Amino acid sequence: KVIRVIKKLDPDAPHDCLLVLDATVGQNAHSQVEVFRDMVDVTGLVMTKLDGSAKGGVVVALAEAFGLPMHAVGVGEAIEDLRPFEAQAFARNLMGLEA
Repeated sequence: KVIRVIKKLDPDAPHDCLLVLDATVGQNAHSQVEVFRDMVDVTGLVMTKLDGSAKGGVVVALAEAFGLPMHAVGVGEAIEDLRPFEAQAFARNLMGLEA
């Protein structure tokens, strides 16, 4: 329904359809991507809740399995805490190294 409403404003929309995943769900994110891709044309991912104990390592498996780019990561509660995804910094953080 959201896509139909947006198409009324812009016939070329949507330009991207991002699936927002919670980093705390771990490997369950794989099945979430599968289910959502069956329903809509997901073009990329956003991972939230990376400010806690979750490190979001599942994005490596998701990128390999589905070929979906990561667009952003959420590292807090505010809109300012949504940051562009930087693969090198993410990998260093995942390995416990200084970003």
